[in-house]
Amino acid sequence: MSNNICIISGGDEVRLRSYINHSIYAREHGFDYRLECGVDPAATTKFGYKMSIIRRLLALYDWIVWIDDDAYFTDFVDDPIHEYIEEAEQSGCFIVIANGPLEPNGFWSNINTGVVALKNCEESFEMLRLAEVDLMEVRKWWVDDRDGLFTNGDQDQIWWALNQDDLLEHTLIVDHLRWNSRGHYYQDSLSDAFVMHFTGYPDKSWGVVRFAMRFGVGQELVPAELLDKYRVRKRDPMSKIEYQARSARVRALIEVKAVARRLGMFETLRNMRNRVRDARSPI
Repeated sequence: MSNNICIISGGDEVRLRSYINHSIYAREHGFDYRLECGVDPAATTKFGYKMSIIRRLLALYDWIVWIDDDAYFTDFVDDPIHEYIEEAEQSGCFIVIANGPLEPNGFWSNINTGVVALKNCEESFEMLRLAEVDLMEVRKWWVDDRDGLFTNGDQDQIWWALNQDDLLEHTLIVDHLRWNSRGHYYQDSLSDAFVMHFTGYPDKSWGVVRFAMRFGVGQELVPAELLDKYRVRKRDPMSKIEYQARSARVRALIEVKAVARRLGMFETLRNMRNRVRDARSPI
């Protein structure tokens, strides 16, 4: 079992303070951590930054664990990363990924790529090469009842790639509660799941603060004793006044969408947005 494992995150900008959360978790469990800028000539969509970082760093470690910048560790005691990587190596798998959680609106997916562990091996690089496929080609192959929600991003490309060349047979798909989950699965404590992924929020920073307030923890979603241990001095950057203002904007946006749905406009607007996105996604 190799200990040369790195947790990585990033993009083309620093949107959230999740890097504090990621870094402390990594230090607590003996992982390297890198926050990376993914600018790259080949990055033609926002998902391209992520894939660029993964391709560039995978060769430097035995395993890398990608975590989206809008995903936060919430259980600082549990260590499924070492556990699942060991299981993957013993079973001949090159990738660890979660099944997609069922969303309150009924959406589902076979996998979720917000947290992915990849081994430095031929299969991983082959999967990454295949995942460069044009999204329009993936959409033609996609069957909603079989494959779930089409998200117009790297998740769809990776699922398509895993279904080529028998790669899915060497994929370890684990329960989202111990890898990459959602807010509605948290009931009593932050240890109800391993990672909270803030997808679908109209204002992610606001969403993080709202979630933190729900469980009486700071905005970094890190226990106070660990913030003290690692000398984190700047904490809870969003003031109460700013949070209230953002809450008002979020409520207004929700009301506008509700009216649009009642008028039958929402699906039309979403379809128009998706067509524009598809036209701009040459990967």
